[in-house]
Amino acid sequence: MQEIRRHRPVHASHRRHALALAAALAAQPAFTHAQTPADLPAVTVTDRADTALDLDKKNQTASRLGLSLRETPASVEVLTQELLERRGARTFDEALRGAVGISAGGNPGNPSIMSTRGFTGSANTYLFDGSRASTSTMASRPQDTWNFERIEVLKGPASVLHGEGAIGGAINFITKRPDRRNPAREGTLSIGSNDAVRLGVGIGNPIGETGAFRIDYSHNRDSGDIDRARRRLDNLTTGVSVDIAPRLTLDLTLDLLKDDMLPYYGTPLVPASFATAPTGIVTTADGRVIDRRMLRNNYNVTDGFMRAESLWARARLTWQIDDHWKLRNEFSRYTADRHWRNAETAVFRAPGHIQRDEVDLTHDHRTWTHRLDLSHEGALAGLRNRFVAGVEFGRTDFSSSRRFSDGSAFTASTLRVDALNPAVGVFDPDPGLFRGAGARTEFGTAVPTSALFAENALTLGGGVTLVAGLRTDRIRLERSIDDLNTGTRTAFARTYKSPSVRLGAVHALSPDTALYAQYTDALAPVGNMLLMSAVNTAFDLTRGKQVEVGLKQSFPEARFDWTLAAYRIVQDNVLSRDPNKPGLTVNNGSQSSRGIELSGHWRATPQLTVSGNLAALNARFDTLVEAGGVSRVGNLPPNVPERVANAWIDYRFAQAPVAIGLGMNRTGAMFTDNANTVRINGHTTADAYIRYALKAATVTLRVRNLTDKLYATWAGASASNQVVLAPRRSVELTVAAAF
Repeated sequence: MQEIRRHRPVHASHRRHALALAAALAAQPAFTHAQTPADLPAVTVTDRADTALDLDKKNQTASRLGLSLRETPASVEVLTQELLERRGARTFDEALRGAVGISAGGNPGNPSIMSTRGFTGSANTYLFDGSRASTSTMASRPQDTWNFERIEVLKGPASVLHGEGAIGGAINFITKRPDRRNPAREGTLSIGSNDAVRLGVGIGNPIGETGAFRIDYSHNRDSGDIDRARRRLDNLTTGVSVDIAPRLTLDLTLDLLKDDMLPYYGTPLVPASFATAPTGIVTTADGRVIDRRMLRNNYNVTDGFMRAESLWARARLTWQIDDHWKLRNEFSRYTADRHWRNAETAVFRAPGHIQRDEVDLTHDHRTWTHRLDLSHEGALAGLRNRFVAGVEFGRTDFSSSRRFSDGSAFTASTLRVDALNPAVGVFDPDPGLFRGAGARTEFGTAVPTSALFAENALTLGGGVTLVAGLRTDRIRLERSIDDLNTGTRTAFARTYKSPSVRLGAVHALSPDTALYAQYTDALAPVGNMLLMSAVNTAFDLTRGKQVEVGLKQSFPEARFDWTLAAYRIVQDNVLSRDPNKPGLTVNNGSQSSRGIELSGHWRATPQLTVSGNLAALNARFDTLVEAGGVSRVGNLPPNVPERVANAWIDYRFAQAPVAIGLGMNRTGAMFTDNANTVRINGHTTADAYIRYALKAATVTLRVRNLTDKLYATWAGASASNQVVLAPRRSVELTVAAAF
């Protein structure tokens, strides 16, 4: 049976065109004796927008050569807007939790970060339309998914494509783009539990005969189910695309993001002897628990806040020189201002108090990137060949004013509150709380970079394609630290050179089946590049190396797609202590992970769709000695679950405009610290929805955390003393329309 696959999301205009075509065909004369239905092949029209496994879809994140997912020797997943809507993924965190082997969360100090293949935080790179704003833990913010056409997830080291970092993977958030062929008028409105309101509006139109524009705005707010844990997100994304000549296209993008939160940094663990209503959320080496009496308590000050505003401008000029050569010139400028002032840590102290701190931080973050590349698609020695090479220049300027309360007895007594009935008060700016070295500092960082990169895909006989990539980065780090308490200034600099490589092969056993294997590596700083200490600049970059093999396969007749991947990653040059001199820091540590990932999508009938994924890994510190000469060898890195599984069942009734669905997630146990003393126990959750299609709109009723499961998602601000609790059961009603 012949299958027609859609490579673009199905929008309202596409549906109108399909209906018009169906009407036109219905109006044709009946078959004559010479032209019977038996003479024509059967055709199955398959809507692929609701699956992350459209293996013939091209991607921008795993290659600059325009390879499809099936042609790419790597694990790549594409989460389309249609798929995110079906799953009810409102934010980045919710979207990424549905991807293969990913857990996402963080606490407000590092919001919206993820864990994949045994690596968390800055070991994973975040991109927006292919542009990067330096260290992900500094730039990542909670965002609404409404403004994005799709999210592309690349697993494993990716420095050869996106520069230093990206040992665990790279995530590319791609905004909705102007499209002359597909004008848009769409909107969504949701209301739900905890005063939740979500609004999304999108408009797109042609401009004259050669251009188009697109504007999307989203607003997302809720009060949470923890006391005083409100959040508000506003995101405006805009784009203009113009053909300024027959083969020359200019794309302009301007995005504005604002978020304003009163944060919740986690619930403290307490001794079992104190808890009268203990829970099984965590298991600790010393018997501490989470007490139900404290579930709703937020120990942050009443006037605490976290605010961020960023502006991102991007321009891309594409010149299709001829049928084989293409030149692209891209420029992006990112600016962000962030400020938060809170009591973050909440540590239990006998007999019944919570010891807190105070933190006041500002960020002034500026990044620009300029990339120029030339690509060619043609033949090499009679074989199909695709090639791209380019240069990239950029600079990040980052300054921060940092205030941390000290550990004196005076500060402890001033900031302490009752565990069960906390009078949390307001932020206290008394200079007496911020004494000692490091408590009041001003940081300044400049990171100019330059890079050369090249990538090639050569298709040999027998369905074998060889893919190779090479990149070399030159990174200059310049830092200054002014300690206002000691009156000292420290300035230092270091230059890094970081070559990285990818070698891969794809064997197309048939048009629907591909085997692949690859070796790739990545380099990353020992710590946070923007906050690097003078001591750590003496160490070389860490290197992550991965070997991966996999299978990607489709069964068109059965409407079934599936992928399988097996990998091993080793990261060297991790900061450790010298076993013979525990006071001496060295970078001879290492950690590794190995695992398998399985995903599948089956359209069992025109009404029933079943999909899911499963990831199992073994992650560990192979060499790591911490302060005091304590070995962590064999321990699991923090916030890394070794088992993650997802499953979705969606059913559309044939005789009624009604659809129902159920989604389930199983996340295994993980630890909050290197010592593995606090274990967040595994959990299973479920979401369900029912959707009714009206003539002009679609109405969806969704229940999240259907069983009202109590569980934790991440380590809190004090990793050994707090955990971040997940939201409890909530209900949401959504109306969406295209007009």
